[in-house]
This record gives sequence, structure tokens and C-alpha cells, in this order.
Amino acid sequence: MSVTSGFYNSVGDDRLYDAVQMSQLFDGILNDGIFETVGTYFTVKAYENFMLNVGIGRAWFNHTWTYNDAILPITIENAEVLLDRIDAIVIEVNTLESIRENAIKIVKGTPSSNAQKPTLTNANGVYQHALAYVTVLAGVTEIRQADIENAIGTEETPFVTGILKTVSMDELLGQWQDELDRFVADEKSDFDIDYQAMKQALHDAANELSQWTSNEEASFLAWFATVKNQLSTDQAGHLQNEIEKEEVERILMTGLTDGVKNISEDGTVISTTDSTGRTLVKTFTEGFLICTSVLKDSVGGLMGSMVKTFSADGTTISTIITII
Repeated sequence: MSVTSGFYNSVGDDRLYDAVQMSQLFDGILNDGIFETVGTYFTVKAYENFMLNVGIGRAWFNHTWTYNDAILPITIENAEVLLDRIDAIVIEVNTLESIRENAIKIVKGTPSSNAQKPTLTNANGVYQHALAYVTVLAGVTEIRQADIENAIGTEETPFVTGILKTVSMDELLGQWQDELDRFVADEKSDFDIDYQAMKQALHDAANELSQWTSNEEASFLAWFATVKNQLSTDQAGHLQNEIEKEEVERILMTGLTDGVKNISEDGTVISTTDSTGRTLVKTFTEGFLICTSVLKDSVGGLMGSMVKTFSADGTTISTIITII
């Protein structure tokens, strides 16, 4: 029969209607799903050990309604020893003539090292609608809330929010994700613009610094060349002599910076020869009250001398330096 209608009074049992025809009255008015405004819409929560609680709620699936008016405790099987599994908590609509009943059930998943959600039945008079998926890790002794993946309000098991309308959280999440993607894209674009501007500014600053350094170096070299050209041979020689005198005086006062040092047995003569061949000899006389230092170059030429005289009480020192 392709066309049906109703309802009419029965005369001699010629107008009998079954439950499906009664439920078809709501076709086009109610769409399959969970009523969001009733109870806690079958929310599945961990309780203790392997016991879960299914919340109060009402659902409409496959021309039938399901109503749970109190917290429903259900217990899943213990964890496997070595393998993980994923179980499903479902509303099962069973229209088989031998059953004709809706129930909240556990559909046990297949243990595996790569556990997958179980395949739910949706044919031959048996229809299963997921409320949640529970991951049961190998060897665990209890189920925690983090192990429970909610399916209510998703495309798989949507909410019924009113006549002729259902809402899927997937749609809302899709919108939020799109808004987030747009925000991230806008922020990335702004960051790229700012970054490029900053990069260009740093590049320009580096160029300016390099140019300034080059200019200052050129100015110094030009000045130095001018000063150098202004110095006569005698002046240049005098300047060099002054530098050498400063070096000789420094050595006489502080000693050579490297070399081999020899000390006489009585400690009155200390001789040091450095890597360039220069020699510094210190001689103590008058009971170590007079110290005479003589500096010679690598060929024995005298470069300078210094005489230090210490007072008998050690309170004063007089120094005479002679530069050759």
C-alpha cells in the first residue's frame, strides 16, 4: 500500500492502526535526536571503578521515544590485560516483534593495540544511537571522565531543540573553528606586515650604521694621512724615540714581560733575557739598599739604566732613570 491516512473510527475492525502509524504523526514535526531541555540529556559520567552513570533525558529515534527519569548506573567490563578497547554507550531501538523495546546498552569494542570505536547496528529492526564512547586502556582499574568521549549533540547523535529543528554541535564547532581560523589568519597577516616593517627598519638601521662607520673610518684615515704628511723626518724620528723611551722606562720600572730569569747564588744579581734578546740585569749592593737595573738590546747595546736607593729604615726610596 503506497498511500495511507488516518485516523478514523473503526467499524467492525476495518480501521486498525499500529504504533508506527501513530508515531508517523510526528514525521516532519520532530526530527530524531536528544531533547536538550529534558534533564541532563543522557550525559554519561564516570562514577567509580568501572561503573558509569547515565543522566536523565528524553530522546526520539526511529518513530519511538525513550525516557529515563532517574540516574541510571551501568557497569562496563573490566579492562583487558594487554590490549585497549573502546566501548559505546547507546540508546538501542529494537523493533523486532520478539523485543519491541528501547534500552540503554553497552556495545563492547574489539580489544586491539590500535583500538577503534565499535560499529553500531542500524538495520534489520535494530538501531543503535551513541551517547558516548569509553576508552578502556589495558590494565586500568577505573574509568575516569577523561576516558569518556561525549557523542550527544554531534552529527551522530544531534540535539532536538524544537519543532522541525535539530542542532548539531558539529555545525556550531564548525562555525567557531571558521571564526578561529579567520582570527588566526588576520593576526598572522598583521604580524607578517609588522614583522616585514620591523625587518626593513633593522635593515635600514644596519645600512646607516655601516655607512656611518665607513665615513668615520675614512675621516680618520684622511686626518691621519694629513698629520703623517705634516710630520718632518726629524719629527717622525723624534716621535718614535719618545715611544721607545716610554717602553724602556716601563721595562726598567716593571721588568720584561717574558723570558728566562737567572739568579746568582747569593741573590745579588738577577738577569732576565726575553724572546727578542733584550737583557735586564738587576744588581743589589750595599746590603741590598741599592738596586741598579741595566737594560741592553739583543746585540748588547745599552738602552737605559735605573738606580734605586732604599733608606736604612726602609721608609724612602729614591729613583734615578737614565735613557740612552
